[in-house]
Amino acid sequence: MYLIAIIGAGQIGSRHLQALAFSTLDLNIQVVDTSEESLKIAKERFEQVNQNFNGEIAYLNAVSQLPDKIDLTIVATNSRVRKDVVEELLTTKKTGYLLLEKFLFTKPQHYKEIEDLLENSSIKCWVNCGRRMFPFYSELKEKLHGKIHFSVSGNSWGLGSSTIHFLDLFAYLTGTNEMILNNDLLDNKVIVSKKKGFVEFTGTLRGYTKDLHSFQAISYPVESSPFFIIVSIHSESANYIIVEEIQTAMVRYCSVGSKWKWKETVFNIPFQSQLSHLLVEDILKTGNCNLTPYDESSKLHLLILKNFIDFQNSINSKNIEECLIT
Repeated sequence: MYLIAIIGAGQIGSRHLQALAFSTLDLNIQVVDTSEESLKIAKERFEQVNQNFNGEIAYLNAVSQLPDKIDLTIVATNSRVRKDVVEELLTTKKTGYLLLEKFLFTKPQHYKEIEDLLENSSIKCWVNCGRRMFPFYSELKEKLHGKIHFSVSGNSWGLGSSTIHFLDLFAYLTGTNEMILNNDLLDNKVIVSKKKGFVEFTGTLRGYTKDLHSFQAISYPVESSPFFIIVSIHSESANYIIVEEIQTAMVRYCSVGSKWKWKETVFNIPFQSQLSHLLVEDILKTGNCNLTPYDESSKLHLLILKNFIDFQNSINSKNIEECLIT
């Protein structure tokens, strides 16, 4: 029996838990959260989908209550407490593998501190930027040649909290996480996030790699209903315009192979509750998965984080050392 810990039973943690109900493996799941209400909701969501789960499950209030040895741990807390949670886990328990939710941490120094802990513990760790698991994007990677120009845009879609998803996709498609990112086109204000205690941003982040692949992320300061974002990917071999909605993506594309004739297709965007069991099974069976390793994701996170910290300091004439995005 494999022992799986989920630390953080909120929105995303409860969805990881739901997915594990569909695992074919024999699992002992330990769910940790300081909030009894969050544990209650997570339990309800698990029971909504639990039809054939034959493993064991327990709901706990502290990392200290976990067994000393864990096969795989998922940390799905918010970014503000994640560093302390990971630190407690790695210094008091032994976990074989680690999966972290994003945005990782709010302070730049936390990234190296956790990297050192992971290296000292010889633990494999990945960050859950899930588009690398989508068959559509893995197939698209093989069709793009030459310089790639990548853009994502939409209305109030979470430039602070969600750019990492698309910068990670850009890094995956171009094969590099070495790039320059700048904040000179951000809107001149910091927005109170819908998530209590956190902040958001609108405007444009843009960047490029040494091979002149280009990236931009645009969030307009207006709400839209229904929610959607547009991803545009252009190269010398193919062009793609992808409209991502809640669970479906509509795609228009053309390529040199089709003599640049436009075509259309669709693909499903899976929920986290439809992915985590596959991810966990991959890791436990093979010791690997398709997600971004911590060291690579850390570089991308720091690019974003430092830009937002510098931006906040420039408009507020302060010297803050963290950015509260999650």
